[in-house]
Amino acid sequence: MGSRGIVIALLGTIGFAASTSVEAQCVAPPTIAGVWHANDGGTYRLRINGNEVWWIGMSGDNGRSWTNVFRGTRTGNVIQGDWADIVGHSGRGTLTLRVSGTAFMERTGATGSGFGGQRWGRPCNDTEGHPG
Repeated sequence: MGSRGIVIALLGTIGFAASTSVEAQCVAPPTIAGVWHANDGGTYRLRINGNEVWWIGMSGDNGRSWTNVFRGTRTGNVIQGDWADIVGHSGRGTLTLRVSGTAFMERTGATGSGFGGQRWGRPCNDTEGHPG
């Protein structure tokens, strides 16, 4: 095979690789209940009961550095409630969150001290429902 044949073979391989690549497409979760990750490195597990929102938030070391709980009320795209540390720090206060769809939340107001999270997002689930 001459150099021209090698170039054609390589182009064919590149074309095949490009045409067979698959990228995950995220599917929005049906509700805000479930696992969230925040910019403070924590994992938050939300539970919904009507318009009540509950969570337990744990630091990235499985909650050894800090763990907090939250109880709030959702009205439209706003959640307002109280939080308190139960492991690590001794902070407590209130939070106001703005919910965007079922995959993003951000803190828009707070009282107290020691709460680090400002933005929350969801892990990506591909179209087959596998975590990304």
